[in-house]
Amino acid sequence: MKAYVTAPKEQGHILETEVAEPIQDSNQTLIRVSHFSLNRGELGFAGNGDGGRQIGWDIAGVVEKSAPDGSGPEAGTPVVAFSRAQKGWAELVTIPAFDLAVIPEGVEPAQAVALPVAALTALYALERGERLLGSKVLITGATGGVGNFAVTLAALMGAVVIAQVRREEQVDEVLALGAHQVVVDSDGTEVTKYGPYRLVVDGLGNQLTSRAVHSLTPDGRAVLYGVTAGQELSLNAGFMLGTGRGRVEGFNLYRESEVESISKGLDRLLGLLSSGTLKVKIEREGSWSDAPGIAQALLDREFGGKAAIRL
Repeated sequence: MKAYVTAPKEQGHILETEVAEPIQDSNQTLIRVSHFSLNRGELGFAGNGDGGRQIGWDIAGVVEKSAPDGSGPEAGTPVVAFSRAQKGWAELVTIPAFDLAVIPEGVEPAQAVALPVAALTALYALERGERLLGSKVLITGATGGVGNFAVTLAALMGAVVIAQVRREEQVDEVLALGAHQVVVDSDGTEVTKYGPYRLVVDGLGNQLTSRAVHSLTPDGRAVLYGVTAGQELSLNAGFMLGTGRGRVEGFNLYRESEVESISKGLDRLLGLLSSGTLKVKIEREGSWSDAPGIAQALLDREFGGKAAIRL
């Protein structure tokens, strides 16, 4: 079958090739993929070694064969899934029932496929916070895939949402997602003016993150899910001691899925999508052959938000 794999170093990021069709384990559903979505995080694994490894987290499609043990949906059912093994960018994928969800009637697979990594990260990072109703929440990188969802979901939770962007022309777009205040800032000097924050949801990992952490309330929490702009923070130990209960926490979707299954989280998000409460903005959409170019554009930050590939 056709699949995308990581490219050798200095030969791009992903390459099309032929691989063996997957073999089902007893608890795995075989899915014929109709769409997959790209994330900057998974592309970070590409172009950094010898290549040849399958890639891809987010997929949507139709059940080709149900799981032999009866744990998943029947053949012909439309589903969205998280490929824990990162083998999603292929014609066929095997997924256990706890990592997939049935797409409800009226929801397009091109919309559903954007949910697994980005929306679940946003949802679970926000739910690390407590008593968010009426509290200030800072979302950094608000035009990114996770940031987009985090702004909307935080507003739905009743938070006062402060969103950070890098350019003035991005302000209206983020306000439309539900942000109460959008701050144009690249180093953190502006976001500090709108604190203190009960929760910071950050995927940057840079100086702005450091300043945001130092703008937490005494019982505030910073949840760090990415390092798209750096990998080192400056942390004043005296400040953290002074907060008493302040926290800086790492976030990993694999670990978080041990608290609530991917399946349950996707069901919750799909319900919001089906009702129109949650909306998905696909910034780039293309066919199978467009994937390498769209992957490069995503890494080059030519667009934020989500991209979907249809097979």
